[in-house]
Amino acid sequence: MTGRGRLVLHVLTALDFGGVESQMRLVAAHAAQSGWDHAFCAIGPGGAVQAELRAMGARAVALQQPVGIPSIRATFALWREMRRMRPAVVHLHGAEANFHGLIAARLAGVPVVIAEEIGIPRHSPRARRIFAWVYRRCDRVVAVSQAVKDSILSLGEAPEAAVEVIRNPFAPQDFQPFPPRGEVLEMGFVGRLEPVKNPLAAVEAVALLRDRGIAARLRILGEGSQRMLLERRIADLALEGQVRLEGFDPRPFDRLRGCHLYLQPSLSEGFGLAICEAMSAGLPVIASAVGGAPEIITEGRTGWLLDRPEAGALAARIAEVQALSDAELAAIAAAGSAHVRAAFGPEIHAARCGALYAALAGGAAP
Repeated sequence: MTGRGRLVLHVLTALDFGGVESQMRLVAAHAAQSGWDHAFCAIGPGGAVQAELRAMGARAVALQQPVGIPSIRATFALWREMRRMRPAVVHLHGAEANFHGLIAARLAGVPVVIAEEIGIPRHSPRARRIFAWVYRRCDRVVAVSQAVKDSILSLGEAPEAAVEVIRNPFAPQDFQPFPPRGEVLEMGFVGRLEPVKNPLAAVEAVALLRDRGIAARLRILGEGSQRMLLERRIADLALEGQVRLEGFDPRPFDRLRGCHLYLQPSLSEGFGLAICEAMSAGLPVIASAVGGAPEIITEGRTGWLLDRPEAGALAARIAEVQALSDAELAAIAAAGSAHVRAAFGPEIHAARCGALYAALAGGAAP
């Protein structure tokens, strides 16, 4: 590690907006707690997060290269950037970064390479062989939840000793006391409008609640390929006055003040950042029991888990929760907020990563 100092280079697909990108802001903000310097490199485009990182004083570059596997151009551009920066550790985030970054880092002579699996891998047999090859040439594989680690092991892509669980950091939100309920149950959803996030189930649940005699309103914050589908479904179900598509907002939970419930009916989650953010804001959460969600929520104590991520099951669960008193809901909301702040705060992530970097680089944890 001679001459390389204590620099960690984070490599990811893009530096625009999204869950992984937003975590880089937290990594930069808590660099001192990790004991390492941090730089950031997108294989593809930059954007909002790149600008924010630079405003924070961090090095952040976007190589504007194709990210598909394989890409000789991407690998060469990464190799050149690593030769220029000379990091002691390269921390890769996501499939494309793991593939291209591993090859580039080994060619550039980077002493320590860490691959991070950011979601539940659903790899074809060919992809399993590719990522088994990648992971076995890394110094460590980080899984963002125990569920992700279990998936990696079940696919046979890495030995158990090589995979370490370090749960994602999240940005704690301003806590809002639980608001008294009136005649209408106010609910919120934050996420990409994509099939995996299952916003359609949340929309259809509002119609099913109406059939049960429960008046509810739903605010959906996010954008994605299903927006037109959702607009049509809202019209078909005559929900124009009850469901609002409010678009992307960099601070979505500020827009959900006054809500009584937060819904996350995802089909898959690597960890569950939005769940943590919602809980920290004091929102009672109903989330699908997929991926990392059961590692965040204790059923009936800090929130509720949904066994089947479909509209009927979601509506039934909402009706059960609606039957609780305001005092009971307020207590669960407060317990949830306290739990995620204590267990998954960004300072905890910084310390865990800092210790891992030091252990692999041959130094003592700062």
